[in-house]
Amino acid sequence: MRKLFLSAGGAARGDPAVAAIGVVLSDPQGRVLERLGKCIGRATPEVAEYRAILEGLRLALQRQPEELVLFTDNHQVVNQLNGTLSPRDPAVQHLNKLAQELLRRFPRARVNYVDHEVSRAARRLAEQALHEERRTERERQILRQEILAFLDALPLEDLKRVHAFLLSFQSEKADAHRSSAGA
Repeated sequence: MRKLFLSAGGAARGDPAVAAIGVVLSDPQGRVLERLGKCIGRATPEVAEYRAILEGLRLALQRQPEELVLFTDNHQVVNQLNGTLSPRDPAVQHLNKLAQELLRRFPRARVNYVDHEVSRAARRLAEQALHEERRTERERQILRQEILAFLDALPLEDLKRVHAFLLSFQSEKADAHRSSAGA
């Protein structure tokens, strides 16, 4: 493939907070080749942006393009990647260095600032991942509350049986993990 376009975006609901990334890799005709949205744990918005860029660069490298054009709607990150601004935060300095190293692996690469509307697809993927994470966490909280209420009502002997079952279940999961890791 001769030329690829990478749109990357990070999203965080605070500074730092639960964060997610969105990546869209497309060809010159606008066909989407790869699409990725996922949560990355707690991060600042700037770290989330860099993590999206790193993930996208790794995906693009697998396709070995002659040229890559990276789009992001974060002026500061664009200026940092283009060398006109230095990151102050040590974690961001490290991510910037990793991104620079990956960018140098492309025969030609450009980093361009784009308006939020242009990077909407990548940003939407990050937002969807955050939404799914919140939905999953709400569901987990409801289940925890229901389980605790159920356990509070059990007599001691039944609690002991539940405890034994949970220990057995935990042991089975650990065994399955060990056997899959060894395979």
